[in-house]
Amino acid sequence: MYVQVDLRSPAASTALLEADDFRSLKVVVLNDDGGAGRLAQALAGVGTLEADGHACLLVEALRRLSGERAADPGWLAGFDAMIGDARARGWLAAGPSLRAHLESQQGSPR
Repeated sequence: MYVQVDLRSPAASTALLEADDFRSLKVVVLNDDGGAGRLAQALAGVGTLEADGHACLLVEALRRLSGERAADPGWLAGFDAMIGDARARGWLAAGPSLRAHLESQQGSPR
């Protein structure tokens, strides 16, 4: 799964894509070269940026962004397993939040 942050328009948008892929987590930034400050604003309520170039995504925000999937017991089991794996690897932080790497892309959203 990944959080897509589209910074190419004045009203930045944030969406959870590939929500059924529990094997990876990242933030894909569709960039307008607006800088980290704009990205931090767009992630408000979803997560925060770390100084080392990663993001910390709030577990509850990921559930919220998943929409109706969060009511599906099968999806919740996969999501909870992902959280457990992240905890075992040391990728679960206070909040709780999950550590995710950032990818910057130019071009159209998926």
